Amino acid sequence: MTMKSTSVAAGVFLLATGCGSDGPNDGVNDGTDTGGGTEITTGTGTDTGTGTDTGVGDGDGDGDGDGDGDGDGDGDGVEDLGGPDFGANPDDGSWDYIWIANSPDGTVSKISTWNNHEEGRYVSGPTGRQDPSRTSVSLNGRYAAIANRNGGISVIAAREENCKDSNNNGAIDTSTGKDNVLDWGDDECVIWNIDLPATGKAGPRAVAWNINSPTDTNGPGGDVWVGWADGSTAVVRLMDGSTGETLQEVRVPNVGTYEYGPYGGAVDGENNFWATVGQRGGRLMKIDGTTFEAKSFPNPDPTGGNDYGVHQYGMALDLEGNPLVVTHTTGKMYKFDAETELWLPPLSGFGSARLRGMTVDAEGRAWVAMNATCGLAEVDTTTMTIINSEIAIPGCDTPVGVAADKAGYIWLVDEVAEVAYKINPDTFAMNVVTGLVKPYTYSDMTGAGLALQGPT
Repeated sequence: MTMKSTSVAAGVFLLATGCGSDGPNDGVNDGTDTGGGTEITTGTGTDTGTGTDTGVGDGDGDGDGDGDGDGDGDGDGVEDLGGPDFGANPDDGSWDYIWIANSPDGTVSKISTWNNHEEGRYVSGPTGRQDPSRTSVSLNGRYAAIANRNGGISVIAAREENCKDSNNNGAIDTSTGKDNVLDWGDDECVIWNIDLPATGKAGPRAVAWNINSPTDTNGPGGDVWVGWADGSTAVVRLMDGSTGETLQEVRVPNVGTYEYGPYGGAVDGENNFWATVGQRGGRLMKIDGTTFEAKSFPNPDPTGGNDYGVHQYGMALDLEGNPLVVTHTTGKMYKFDAETELWLPPLSGFGSARLRGMTVDAEGRAWVAMNATCGLAEVDTTTMTIINSEIAIPGCDTPVGVAADKAGYIWLVDEVAEVAYKINPDTFAMNVVTGLVKPYTYSDMTGAGLALQGPT
């Protein structure tokens, strides 16, 4: 690939040169036992779980003495709301992770989607260049890219076999959870970090892997797109997934970024990068994955019928690679036909006007986080009809991000409640992971969205 921009080698921090279920559709533990629990504990409430209170303070505030803050007495940080049994990994040794940013903490959590346990927590960048928000996972699930709004992007390996014993001590020095976060530069599963511009609210947000080696089962198998703002110009850079080297940089002027740069991003089956940009008024941007030609398309309802504008927020691709966008002010979903390059009529009728993150699952259903009326919405993206306008989520406060996992469960990350819900999409039975820190995560944080666009 020919480089069109200057390499940023001076800003490259190479920490290593290499790295280191049951689901609703598999017929096992499908979540039909809904149980009776509805109470959620975030570490400050009263113990409502089934564990025995030892009477010894453990500092988590839930009264059960186990120190995990979830109130059920088992010490695993997972609150049981009557959902399926998530207690064991599949017998074949397979694995799957969701990467959730603890934004003000400057860390990102790696959580097993099989058993809900946090298996690693990593500092996302150098001091002063953190504030992670978007995460993106490679096609094979082995690497996660973390965009830091204060400037920079990091890539972290999910598995120790892909990490690098940089200090030659015969072991991989890496985090195993929230209680042993290593200092920046010490975790040997953080592969590389690149410093990127960040002025005000213009820092890196949209991030997405592409697919250039779909059969690569050990390396990244792709490269990483990341975007930020330079005044009213959107800047998008394609970076080598293994090293962080700049491969291409595209500048799209006069897109009305309104402080923020590209806000949410995704890659389709032809490696085109799509991103929302310019929240007030709003545009959809496409970077061709082969020619790197840039196009932008104004939202058909730029004012949204109010003074604040349409305020584009969540975005995802349907099973045909058509972008879907939801708004934070008008409560509408917009679908863009990628072939005709035309917008379809907007979809309204959600249980709230404040729509946030969104994902599309293997059944073609879009799942949308809602605020004000707190909950989750479900949409048939083929017919563009609302299946459920408001799915109640017990104890939720301000859900931001949504993702599907390999088994088909839906994850809803709540920034204020500081939890992540794992939800059966057919029965809505759920479990909750606690112990997060203001988790503002909104992206393809499992890699399932990319997998739906890639080879089958």
